[in-house]
Amino acid sequence: MRHRRAFLIGLLTAAFLLQQAVCTRLTLGTMSHAGATVAGRIEAPSLSLGARDGVDTVSAVLLGYSWEGWRPATCMPDRCFCERIRGGAIRQPVNTWSNLAFILTGLLVIVVATCDRSRASPSDASNPMRTQFVYPAVYGIAAILVGVGSMWYHMSLAFAGQVVDVISMYLLTGFMLLYNLSRMHCLSPKTFVASYLVLNVVLGYLSIRWPASRRWIFLGLVFSTIVSEGLARRARGPKMNAAFLYAGFVSLGMACGAWILDITRAICSPTGWFQAHAMWHVLMAALIGFIYLYYRSEDDCACLGARHLPS
Repeated sequence: MRHRRAFLIGLLTAAFLLQQAVCTRLTLGTMSHAGATVAGRIEAPSLSLGARDGVDTVSAVLLGYSWEGWRPATCMPDRCFCERIRGGAIRQPVNTWSNLAFILTGLLVIVVATCDRSRASPSDASNPMRTQFVYPAVYGIAAILVGVGSMWYHMSLAFAGQVVDVISMYLLTGFMLLYNLSRMHCLSPKTFVASYLVLNVVLGYLSIRWPASRRWIFLGLVFSTIVSEGLARRARGPKMNAAFLYAGFVSLGMACGAWILDITRAICSPTGWFQAHAMWHVLMAALIGFIYLYYRSEDDCACLGARHLPS
């Protein structure tokens, strides 16, 4: 078990390092193309049939897209984080590509869950995160959607992207809240999924109907999730690896620090490839991974296990 845990942590570390390398390469490439944009137009692309020229042509066409016709985000024109707003389709390259961390985390969760499900043993029957694919699959997809929503927001700095960005965060906090309730009150998988869908539809409607409530709803979900986790641990005394939970709290604290440094301009290089808000994305993705490993480490889910035995 200890070797498997070390392998998972090593895999996550290697994956995040690879993601950062890809993110840096895409960011620098995007910046170089954006630098060729003049007065909203791009230089005429090469007509060469070479593969590299074809990639450059597609990139140039995409970067020539304008979001001017979209309703701007509420942070516009000068409060959309430290990174300078550029022309073209990707208005904040660093903050855009750093969201690959969420997508990578979601994919890793689904891959690990697939392996767990294929080799589940009777001793794991009480932990649905290891034996029931629906739970980690929903969690992984939610992480991917967070990345996609935030990517769209920073690409466009449009109000629609901003709304999707915030609503996508409900998907994860809502999952954690309902999963904690499942650990205490034995929600069946069907009840869990139905409750999850209803919760997010209602919260999404409230966010669109009253945009000013978006952050308050998110804060309420975060608070409820923390309280429900405390209640679950107090009521059941589960056997879980708390190190993952503590690592998640450290990631959350560092992420909040990075967000504050960016929004207050304490650390700010508008044209630089390093952005504190991008570190918020990476650290929050790490938090998502640690929370998954924390849930996955539970050895005694008697309440859940009573209804969630493998079929």
